[in-house]
Amino acid sequence: MWDRSKDIDFDAYIRGERPPNYRTTSGIELKEFYTAEDAPSRDERPGQYPFTRGIHADMYRRRFWTRRQQTGYGSPRESNERMRLLLKEGQTGLNVNLDVPGELGLDADHPLAQGDIGLVGTSLSTLEDAEELFRDLPLDKISTTIILPPPSSAVLMALYLLLAERQGVSPSSLMGTIMNDSFNQLVGPTREAVLPFFPIDASVKIGVDVMEYCTRQIPKWNILNINAYNMRQTGIDAVQEGAFAMSLARDYIGLLLQRGLDIDEFAGRIAFFCDVQMDFLEEIAKIRAMRRLWAKMIREDFGAKETRSCLFKAAVQTSGLHLTAQQPLNNIARATIQTLAAVLAGVQSIHTTSYDEAYALPTEDAQKLSIRIQQIIGYETGLTKVVDPLGGAYVIEWLTDALEERMLALMRRIEDMGGFMKCYKDGWIENEINKARYEMSGRIERGEQVVVGVNAFRDEEEKLPISIFKVYSSEMQRARIEYVKRYKKERDQKKVENALSKLYEETKKGSNVLPPVMDAVLSRATLGEICDTLRRAYGFEIQV
Repeated sequence: MWDRSKDIDFDAYIRGERPPNYRTTSGIELKEFYTAEDAPSRDERPGQYPFTRGIHADMYRRRFWTRRQQTGYGSPRESNERMRLLLKEGQTGLNVNLDVPGELGLDADHPLAQGDIGLVGTSLSTLEDAEELFRDLPLDKISTTIILPPPSSAVLMALYLLLAERQGVSPSSLMGTIMNDSFNQLVGPTREAVLPFFPIDASVKIGVDVMEYCTRQIPKWNILNINAYNMRQTGIDAVQEGAFAMSLARDYIGLLLQRGLDIDEFAGRIAFFCDVQMDFLEEIAKIRAMRRLWAKMIREDFGAKETRSCLFKAAVQTSGLHLTAQQPLNNIARATIQTLAAVLAGVQSIHTTSYDEAYALPTEDAQKLSIRIQQIIGYETGLTKVVDPLGGAYVIEWLTDALEERMLALMRRIEDMGGFMKCYKDGWIENEINKARYEMSGRIERGEQVVVGVNAFRDEEEKLPISIFKVYSSEMQRARIEYVKRYKKERDQKKVENALSKLYEETKKGSNVLPPVMDAVLSRATLGEICDTLRRAYGFEIQV
């Protein structure tokens, strides 16, 4: 392959180039071409069961996908400014991240928070913080995705509901999604960093509390967003992504049914956060296969009667794993190709990962470019004028069937071993991830998986052609620490103690924690104090 450091090889030009292999990234062998014999007609229509071709009959002809770039860094004020900027540039939904301390249930003044405050998300601890984060953003006119696992998801849900109340917005008018997945960061490289902060069984219980409460009280709100994206980013393939996500969803469904809820009360409010990587055809077919699998599972296995319950709602993010620090401008092409695959797959929302994210959080200009990529695809290509434009393409239909078959086989294997959560606790999920990661690294090192600029077409004289967004500020971190300490001093301590004591008692009883969490927030307890109370109730101490 071409290497700038070597002399020109004219013989290579004569030989020409070809793919290093003829397999998808999941290892499915591809033929030279496909015919009608490979993909028998199913006469499936968009908007009709099992929704392989899309969950709505008119899809993007009626309404484009939501442009939903993740946002969050520094203080709530800084994050609010970035969110409003992106909305002015054409973003159509909010996507909120907290920093690592917030995700782990720590306030900025906790010793373990130092150095991470506001670094990769918003530093947030109080209802005042939430008001600043959503300043001038009417909660009844825009949908919000909150990317947090339990127990922090319970606190943020309480904050959001109370903030809506202060805005005069009824819970029935709120639109959005709480990720609320206990396995959000509990697989892959971050697993050992998260487990010491909260016990997994307690996290699942609190997550299901939030799901149950939202099911009964917030009719337009998605109660769970299965995080298949983070799983896939560890190195697993498309088959594993689909099967792991579906198997985890089955476990959550079982827990919700045990709460006395009917499948049709909540299934239509479960969403999936999926990855879109570089294997263009396979990624399109993967989403189609997952739509079909979900519809069949919900109707045939769980007896759902309502059409809404069978709709696989997919939010996707283009793959950060495939962004390279080498030749970073190439990442614009990668993100565009992956966004195009997401559109052709018929997803409901897209985060186009910015080209500079191999280095840091994105700059304003990089995020604007990500929005422009989606706008160009939406308005200039003509793809949005036809529903499922690749439907009926022999290779797409064949790959959809092949992926569905393989996903279903892996799902059955996981079910035979006791379900996803048990497989996780037994270490099987982590072993599968580690094997997949090792195999992927080996393919790249051997050149079997070409990464332009990394193991092929390198430029040894390259200079960094982009500017990097620097978040860290000792002044910002000091300000956040001082704010939290001042907030704790200037409140009615007895009122806080009483509210936290009530939360402790209700948690020990096994009650739904969201109502007492809301009371604790109103008493001016902080996110960290609420999560500490939940830890104490479960007899758990931070183990670092």
